[in-house]
Amino acid sequence: MKILEGVIPVLITPFDSNGDVDRLALTKLVEYLNSKKIGGFWVLGTGAEDMSLTYEQRLEVVNIVVEANSGISPLIVGAGFFSLRDTLNFMDDTKHLDFDAYHVLPYHNLLSLDRIRWMYKKCADYASKPIWMYTSANWARFISPEFVESMKNYPNIAGVKYSTSNTAYTERVIAMQSSSFQVLTAVVKTFYANLCLGVKGATTVEACPYADGIIEIYKQFKKGDMNASLAAQRGLNRFLELLPEQPGKDNFLRVAEGKYILSKRGICQDHMSGYYRKLTPGEKNEIDVLLEKNTWVLGDNSLNI
Repeated sequence: MKILEGVIPVLITPFDSNGDVDRLALTKLVEYLNSKKIGGFWVLGTGAEDMSLTYEQRLEVVNIVVEANSGISPLIVGAGFFSLRDTLNFMDDTKHLDFDAYHVLPYHNLLSLDRIRWMYKKCADYASKPIWMYTSANWARFISPEFVESMKNYPNIAGVKYSTSNTAYTERVIAMQSSSFQVLTAVVKTFYANLCLGVKGATTVEACPYADGIIEIYKQFKKGDMNASLAAQRGLNRFLELLPEQPGKDNFLRVAEGKYILSKRGICQDHMSGYYRKLTPGEKNEIDVLLEKNTWVLGDNSLNI
């Protein structure tokens, strides 16, 4: 399993006006992000609107991404379905493709931890590629540091994406990193703090539209300039706090905003899937005004808010 370090974008899924996966846009997005200093791709995560995609659309996404990536960056591909049979079938249908591992989020949030442990062991025993565990209390039952400890040495378990704002839990899980077990965090507003706690990399869907601003946090940290890294983190946080609130309340996912910003770059359209809505003209205008005052987010590294 390749070592993942730095900023790992959670790839969004571009759509056309018919609701179909936009192959050209997804290819352009992968190529655009690969032109940055990223650490890999988290494919078919929640930020990809994964649970609104059909089985066939998810197969299409992974095939497009693998082809566009051409082995450049590590790829961790989502195989979490409500149906365990779909999860195992998806592993069969994709095992021939050139990517590094699967991630599986247990979406059944009322399952006991014993059954989630059973599920991960079943997937790890079945899969031809390594398995990443994936926890997020926003989407599934939260798994504790003790659960991670109990699973980290199980054969074919490569790591865990640990998504929580609870710093004490995060520190305990980061401390479990080893040569055979990796840890990624996910809450972008705590990226600097988690780097200080020792994490080597983090995933975030915000890295699709705001790659430069987030990479700046990591770059300055690796240089040893903690003041600059912290300033970059605070600049990003203040920017995110100024985005329109209603889309997040309606969608929960903060993906419509990112798709709109990427549409201004000419990378994709701003169509959403299933239950999620696009931005209104007024919300787009709010973001346009915000971006005019914060050009660093689109590539200028001036971090003044």
